[in-house]
Amino acid sequence: MSFFDRLRPLRQWDPSAYRPFVLDGVRVGRVRHAFARRLADFPDVFEVTPERVALAETLADPDGRTRAVHEVGAELAERGEIKPLRGETYGVAETWGAPDRMRIDRGLVPLFGTPSYGVHVNGYVGHGAEQAIWIGRRDPNKRVAPGKLDHLVAGGVAHGYGIRDTLVKEAAEEADVPADLAAAARPVGALSYICEAENGLRDDTLFLFDLHLPADFTPQNTDGELTGFECWPVRDAMAEVAASDGFKFNVAPVMIDFFIRHGWLEPDTEPVYPALCALLNGTRDR
Repeated sequence: MSFFDRLRPLRQWDPSAYRPFVLDGVRVGRVRHAFARRLADFPDVFEVTPERVALAETLADPDGRTRAVHEVGAELAERGEIKPLRGETYGVAETWGAPDRMRIDRGLVPLFGTPSYGVHVNGYVGHGAEQAIWIGRRDPNKRVAPGKLDHLVAGGVAHGYGIRDTLVKEAAEEADVPADLAAAARPVGALSYICEAENGLRDDTLFLFDLHLPADFTPQNTDGELTGFECWPVRDAMAEVAASDGFKFNVAPVMIDFFIRHGWLEPDTEPVYPALCALLNGTRDR
């Protein structure tokens, strides 16, 4: 196993298994063919053809679209055909920053393959050879990646929240980081990818931050999503990422990005350095 094994999942999906999900003539997602056929049973909400899935022409405004799709999702969940809804909504638009054409429950996002956005924070202490990074452990009952290793802070950007808003909120909930300390997090880039999910497609962009923490700070989870934290020497984290799939699938690539940016992986000592950088920068295949 290697760092490459942690990056490859971000490129694994079969375009031929999906058809576009279209709003206002613009593709905003992708739907598996089998799920598209299921949506055809709701002709008042969806127009389904072999080429695409769209919403009925009568659903012309974001609020009406949101209600109609939510009702279908709730009915399918009640029947046990899909997993329960999450009670948190994400905006649906073709690109970051574009106006929302509707909103969708977080649990439906992979089914419709709509773009989603998240914030991932590398919380670390020290510098140079003494640098260490805080690692969380996901609750074993989490719907996604139960029991896997995780960042200090990571969370999705819900409708109505900005990136910084999400960072401060998630930092408080997941690690009990005070708002003034969370505000010191430094933006360091973004990671975008498309990959298969259990029930559809993940079209994600993660906004990445580094947060240098005081040596005497100890994170505490407050929302029950993590079972605890450990502060690992960076070299130990590197060894874990390279040797196993112990980290959540989209956390390991962010860790590799951290290793590169902080000089733990260098061109003179890492033969595959250019290929790793290329994979990190080219994991999106639209």
